[in-house]
Amino acid sequence: MKLTRREFLIKGTALLAALGLGGPMIFAEDGTPLSMVSDDPNVENPVLVIVQLSGGNDGINTLVPYGLGGYFDARPTLKITESEVLAINNEVGLHPSLTGLKQLYDQGKVAIIQGVGYPKPDHSHFRSMEIWQTAEPEKYIRSGWLGRYVETALAESKNPLKAIQIGSAASKAFSSEKIGVPLIQSIESFNFFDAKTPKADQNRLSKAFLDMYDPQRQIARVQVTCQRGVDAYESVEAIHALAGAYQNKIEYPKSGFAKDLQLVVRLLAGGAGTRVFNVQLGGFDDHADEKNMHAKLLLQMDQALSAFYRDLEAHGLQDRVVTMTFSEFGRRVRENGSGGTDHGTAAPMFVFGGRVKGGLYGTQPSLTNLDNGDLKYEVDFRSVYYTLLDNWLKGDAKGALGQTYEKLAFV
Repeated sequence: MKLTRREFLIKGTALLAALGLGGPMIFAEDGTPLSMVSDDPNVENPVLVIVQLSGGNDGINTLVPYGLGGYFDARPTLKITESEVLAINNEVGLHPSLTGLKQLYDQGKVAIIQGVGYPKPDHSHFRSMEIWQTAEPEKYIRSGWLGRYVETALAESKNPLKAIQIGSAASKAFSSEKIGVPLIQSIESFNFFDAKTPKADQNRLSKAFLDMYDPQRQIARVQVTCQRGVDAYESVEAIHALAGAYQNKIEYPKSGFAKDLQLVVRLLAGGAGTRVFNVQLGGFDDHADEKNMHAKLLLQMDQALSAFYRDLEAHGLQDRVVTMTFSEFGRRVRENGSGGTDHGTAAPMFVFGGRVKGGLYGTQPSLTNLDNGDLKYEVDFRSVYYTLLDNWLKGDAKGALGQTYEKLAFV
């Protein structure tokens, strides 16, 4: 197999995109290369797992305000009755599908932040998700809040696995003009070359790739792209080196979401040294037939997250990992005519882990004092981010978010 220099560059660029490390071929105006400072990955460092609930989860029927005035009137067919609610107190309780999270809550491992949102909420899935991923409601920017964290707090790390996205879709939260974050669907499928390529050809192509992408052998304007190529190659090598260290001690439910969470434990148990993961679960856009669909989706989420936490415990990792859930928005208070709910605003966030200070945080928004039919948010989501970056990851929270925000006491 012979490749011209042009063909190799084209295939190499496509490969980087496939590995989730793509981006503009030349993006740094000054051509500044990535840091080459030596690294000593500390596997004891705290880990943050982000769980993105795509579609706009109905927070009102997740943390059910069954004891507040207006709930049963607003949701005549979608209501969760008092006998069904997994009560936390005499005002709110969890959806009956969330028995696993309720058990963890009772153990003091789950913090529920009520009424989370942002000023001037946007009802567009795309724009609101972008706001949560960039942590910037006021203007459009290219970088994500986790990308900025990795750029600053982990700038000196050469670990190619310091941040990982799990699944099939990249998150703008990791967007950065300085770093690339691998996107992995499974260890088995995360390969640099087609598995059918003969071993001898793989070895020859690897050497050619590393020679061509060696930053020290290229002009300054393409050194960043070359470094991304080297990072991609090293991330594949590192992932496969970890594959055999995990012992399957917990039975996970048979869902893609559960499989993605199990992959997080596989990587951590193997000593990946990863500090931030991103996992996604979609399907929360319940405009119709919400009663059944939402219950099934919450059950899927609950069973997977419960197995994930038990697996972390089985591997002695529960005190190193904090998991945070979010959705781009909640739903409107009043149900629509199709047995569903439309795009809304504020919703609860869940944060859990062995070192999380469990309990309720913030205030449940009123169901009768509304903003044109929507909940008024009580906690800015950037306060949750700031708390996690500053108190848990010990990173430059102000640098990543642009300013300081009030911290919460859940960790």
